[in-house]
Amino acid sequence: MSIFAPHNTDTMNETDVVGDIVRPLCRALGYSQGDPEANLRSEVSLRYDKAFLGHKNPGKDPVLRGRPDLVCEVVSYTRWVVEAKKPSVELSQDDSYQAHTYATHPEIAAEFYMLTNGKEFRVYRVSEPDKILLGWAKEQTGDMLPVLKNLLGPEAMKKRANVKIDLGKPLAEGLGSTIEIVSGHVLYDKTVATIPLANTTDGLKNAITGRWVKRLDDGLISAQVDVKSAFAGLQEIHDAIGFSSLEFNTADEFISIDIENPTLMQNIISVTIPAGTKFPTTMMSPGGTLAFGFKAECYTEAVGFIEGNFFKGTFSIDYEYEVDVPPSIPFPKAFQMRTEGRFEIRFQ
Repeated sequence: MSIFAPHNTDTMNETDVVGDIVRPLCRALGYSQGDPEANLRSEVSLRYDKAFLGHKNPGKDPVLRGRPDLVCEVVSYTRWVVEAKKPSVELSQDDSYQAHTYATHPEIAAEFYMLTNGKEFRVYRVSEPDKILLGWAKEQTGDMLPVLKNLLGPEAMKKRANVKIDLGKPLAEGLGSTIEIVSGHVLYDKTVATIPLANTTDGLKNAITGRWVKRLDDGLISAQVDVKSAFAGLQEIHDAIGFSSLEFNTADEFISIDIENPTLMQNIISVTIPAGTKFPTTMMSPGGTLAFGFKAECYTEAVGFIEGNFFKGTFSIDYEYEVDVPPSIPFPKAFQMRTEGRFEIRFQ
């Protein structure tokens, strides 16, 4: 659904562009008139009507012609401005310079500015008035909203101090296209198997120690998660067989922030353990050397949602084992196991 009400661009003037196109866009990005945190200001009057170049001397400073059409202000943090032209005007470099003059005026001191004629949009950084940072046609605005929120939305503006600008497609509302995992845990609640288990992982808690979540070149979201075993002896084995750093992927366009509609992430690992492999003693096994080898397919589903700086939810792991056991030993050549539990990952 378009954020713009039906209109005829061909009959619009500059005031129409501001009211029918620019204002709805600013509101869609999170700004509204009178909002104490994300205020939308119209035709801001400037007490000093010169383009301030450092002298503040009426005899030296050129006259500032006009004033910014709209100012989107993240109160006490920063702001960006919008300069609108009528649709019959083709946007030019001179228009960028005009908007730049408003944006850099000492009473505005904006970080970005937007230039539009109602048909085309351009966003600039004040430090680069000759370079279009983002450009799109009005018909593309709906698709551009996630990127624009990540660049110009109130929360993005607050977080940007000393942070590199991220123009990639965000992972979720309020996030960039890459985030860093800093900590977390995996809690194993229940394990069942088609063979008797002397011990299980029920109640076991493994630590999540790091890595990242990012959007790949094909647009899919991928996560690399480092998991540390609760048993020091098992960590070396986990490193060798690929259990310590797990890759999860999802086909969802964005990671969910809705607990009722969580995101599904999946991981599949194939493991081959040869006979003669030595295992340490743990609560789940007496340790020793494997008399025969086995193969395992491990399929993991993690279902979760974002809450603050956490991604949390539940998981299940289905194991399919093929055991290279000789016929003389009364042990099944194949069996299955399933583990269910919860997880919580903190990111920044």
